[in-house]
Amino acid sequence: MTEALTITTTPRTDHQLDVTIQLGPERTEAALHRAARLVAHKTKISGFRPGKAPDTTVIRLFGRDKVLREIMNDLGQEVYKEVLEGESFEPYAQAQLEDVQFDPITFKLVVPLLPTVDLGDYRSIRLDAPEVNVSEADVAAALAGVRDKRVTWQTVERPAEIGDTVVMDIRGTVGEDIASAESDEEIDEDAESDEEDLADEDFAEDEDDDDDDFDTGVVTIMDNKDWELLLKPESGWLPGFDEAFVGMAAGNEKTFALTYPKDSASRYRGQAATFQATIKEVRGKLRPELDDEFAKTLAEMTAQRAAEAEARLNDAGVAALIEKATLSYPPVAVDEVIHEIIKNLESQLERTSYKLEDYLRLQGTTLEAYRGQVAPQAERRLQSRLVLTALTKVEGITVTDEETQAELKCVTADSKSDDEKKRLRDGLSSEQGQALIRQDLMTKKTLARLRAIVTGQAPELVQPEAGQPEAEAAVDVETPSAEAAEVSEVAEAVEDADVVEVAEAAEADETHEGALATEAGADTAAQDM
Repeated sequence: MTEALTITTTPRTDHQLDVTIQLGPERTEAALHRAARLVAHKTKISGFRPGKAPDTTVIRLFGRDKVLREIMNDLGQEVYKEVLEGESFEPYAQAQLEDVQFDPITFKLVVPLLPTVDLGDYRSIRLDAPEVNVSEADVAAALAGVRDKRVTWQTVERPAEIGDTVVMDIRGTVGEDIASAESDEEIDEDAESDEEDLADEDFAEDEDDDDDDFDTGVVTIMDNKDWELLLKPESGWLPGFDEAFVGMAAGNEKTFALTYPKDSASRYRGQAATFQATIKEVRGKLRPELDDEFAKTLAEMTAQRAAEAEARLNDAGVAALIEKATLSYPPVAVDEVIHEIIKNLESQLERTSYKLEDYLRLQGTTLEAYRGQVAPQAERRLQSRLVLTALTKVEGITVTDEETQAELKCVTADSKSDDEKKRLRDGLSSEQGQALIRQDLMTKKTLARLRAIVTGQAPELVQPEAGQPEAEAAVDVETPSAEAAEVSEVAEAVEDADVVEVAEAAEADETHEGALATEAGADTAAQDM
């Protein structure tokens, strides 16, 4: 009979367990013999054929501790697996090795525990469902926005109005002799301010055509041909300028004067400017009529408002669940979500030809600092996943194969091309793709049940048959794996996932290390063993 291990476990405050594993004298001697045999085979020892040197010789030559080090990694894995098979605790992820002692052989580990969730009296939560109202004014505003997006410009045979574009030849002058009024240095300083003012109105002024006639005291401030000006309600650079062209039609000429305000940033502040303009064309906006789209827009807006209201109720429901629940999870669970957030950011940046290093440099931060910044978001996301996963278990929510196949058909039916449909079908028909669809449906059904619960419309829980255990609000939770997390980022917006994007992830098989397995430590040793 194998000598028993001496195992001591001490709970920590951060939902981890201190585990000390000590080998007895028989196991220690067996380990020392095994290590000596390994060293004897690996090392040339004078006077002995490979592997034939006695244990005492090997230990004398290399030292007991150094010999034992040769097998400590394998030995640590073996005894830790034995501990997991015999102990009642469930590890959440890989254990961390804190210390190793050689006499007696002792391993000291920190084991993160599987998260636990007690939802409490979650069925007593009540929230008001957001109202979904779409008025005719809302629809009219939406249609106006659509018309503005589809607007085209065309020449009109009428006087110009605010909102039109006029094409003109124009010359503008200021009659003050600035050479005697200001020094060259002041002119240079104020010129930059004037150029900025003109740039705001998209002036196409040619600096080479500016004429400064100091003999006559006339300064040319603009001289443009075929210049286009969009008439705005309030002229930014010179009050009254745009309004001066209202009522003018193609072929009209006009000379008018305007005075720069005394508080203007221009060097011509307080001075009068004279403009001579010849209108060559007036262009007006042509907006399409959308009367036939009123009913369609009303339906679309109603559906959109309903989806937004549903999302808000999801957010509030999950927040209420978290508030009501008692959650316990190890630090590594938050670290995994931080890792996930950073990997998602990297993927987004790659699509814009940026690297994470570039983004962090532009933000003036480091990777470690950024990890700290997203830690609260990561923890909230983890909490959302935990309470929703617990709710799924307690409420007995399941997804059938028929529902999975129906969702697959629904997703591929929206494809724009046969190639895209085939790509999606192939990706989502794989084992991983099917798991993603099931998780997506599970999330949708769980959120639907949550909305029903908080609005008082949920059906009564089905009582288990005689002899069957009743559902408990307190459960151990194995949070969704990396693949499942890509389906529904509940903590960000608690909205339904885009299965099309998930299919692409399924094709690429993009999963990060450290899936949340209850037996995570069973097949792997503590780090650095």
